[in-house]
Amino acid sequence: MKSFIASYRNECSKLIARKKYIVFLCIGLGICLIWAGLGQLISGFARQQGGISLNLLPTPMGALPFFLQILIPFLMFMGVTDLITVEGTDNTMKAMVFRPVERWKLYFSKITAVVTYAAAYLVSVFAVCAVLNQIFGRPLGVSELLIALASYAMTLVPLAILASFAALIALMGKSGTLTMFLLLLAYLLLSVLPLFFPVLTEMLFTSYLNWYRLWIGAMPGLPKLVHMLVVMLGSGVVFLTAGSLIYDRKGY
Repeated sequence: MKSFIASYRNECSKLIARKKYIVFLCIGLGICLIWAGLGQLISGFARQQGGISLNLLPTPMGALPFFLQILIPFLMFMGVTDLITVEGTDNTMKAMVFRPVERWKLYFSKITAVVTYAAAYLVSVFAVCAVLNQIFGRPLGVSELLIALASYAMTLVPLAILASFAALIALMGKSGTLTMFLLLLAYLLLSVLPLFFPVLTEMLFTSYLNWYRLWIGAMPGLPKLVHMLVVMLGSGVVFLTAGSLIYDRKGY
């Protein structure tokens, strides 16, 4: 366990050392601030014209779909590309596999580091949106904040599965650019296919990125709940197992 924690900390430090991840975090928070500024302008204009009161501030629940579906997957793809594909092509992976750490622990630590970055991103977005609403808009109640916080926490499960899928693809990439292209193309196809073939909606793990909505609304029945868990957990096990086996046999 100590070796895994040490490897995990090392992978996290690699992400933090790359300034682009801090920049993208600032961009995400800037989007929330710009969103809030535009919302205030539109609300003020509406009040002047017809006395209509609007609240267009980015609430934690309102901002979650954009970051969950678009920005955070992109950043996770970039993270696994840097930690797996780029290190493999730059031959920096050789020094890592000779450390006294099992390869599967090293592989899992890379995925965990990427998921941790996504979690930190979500926490930052949640905090900024909550503060903006407390200062400029309608203060959110404790129950609303708890529901939003629970929704953010539940997104980590499908995001972890997405990170496992991305890591598996990253093992096969020959360059960082090619890996990013393959990941974005695969994510786009998996997101678009259910539109043309609705029967695939409940079969693809990407369909459950927004599964938090099922928990904050009407709870699904037991058969549907079991089906969702089987699809998600089954996909995660397959991706992690396949990726671990491939990584163990890689000739770094």
